[in-house]
Amino acid sequence: MADRRPLIFLCHSSKDKRFVRDLAGRLGRDGIETWFDELEIKVGDSIHSKINDGLTKSDFLAIALSPASVNSEWVQAELNSAASLEKLRASGVFVLPLLIERCNIPPLLLDRRYANFLDDYEGAYKELLESVYFHFRQRHPDVAPPKIKPTAVDDALVAKIQADPRAMVELSPRAFEEVVARALSSAGYSVEMTPIIHDGGVDIIASRESPPLRPLRVLIQCKRYSADHPVGVQVVREVLGVIRASHAQADRVVVATTSAFTKGARSLAEREGVDLLDSTAISELLARARSA
Repeated sequence: MADRRPLIFLCHSSKDKRFVRDLAGRLGRDGIETWFDELEIKVGDSIHSKINDGLTKSDFLAIALSPASVNSEWVQAELNSAASLEKLRASGVFVLPLLIERCNIPPLLLDRRYANFLDDYEGAYKELLESVYFHFRQRHPDVAPPKIKPTAVDDALVAKIQADPRAMVELSPRAFEEVVARALSSAGYSVEMTPIIHDGGVDIIASRESPPLRPLRVLIQCKRYSADHPVGVQVVREVLGVIRASHAQADRVVVATTSAFTKGARSLAEREGVDLLDSTAISELLARARSA
């Protein structure tokens, strides 16, 4: 399969730069490339030329909607260019409205569903990814999903988790996955994270060389639950079912959580050979790695 990542042109007002900068970083960690003027336009470049070039190369146009952006001449110009491109190109530039502040939606976008980052950031982010991957795969069915390396987890966060494992509950689901990846990487595993959506029930793939035997392959699913919501039997069953149905090759299966596991879940995991990592076990893995 071909190796190509979706490219999103990020259209925004300069007043919304912080939101867009953070979004670009997060999209990059989830295997999606972005065209972001802060990175693409250098001193001396023709701004109009650069923007048109960026739009032409992009698969998607994400528009950060706010009072500042809908009143921005630059944003309006980019919108007009995108509308023209959609008419001229058979594949089109797919428009993705992102609501980040209450504002009057431009007429061009009134018939389009927007991702509501204002009321539910995590839900909107997942919805954005689902839309990007769905439309991208429709147009490029021969392209393989991107391989995603975990980002470096800040040492200050690791120290906070070691002091109080319950701090993991405060993390986003993806950030929790990155903490688990850090713990496994520190334990000597080579770690790859799957895309945040359509991951086939597997969030992390870890492998470790063990010559002369073949490498050990471990599949991990992460559950970010509140402290009063332990992982039950049903979750362990679902993880086993999904992995078996997909015929994924695995030497070990792991379920990791910010919470704990019920007695029934532990009993089933023991019978089926599933490893369980609760918040305390993850914290201990991180601690051993730091002291090594």
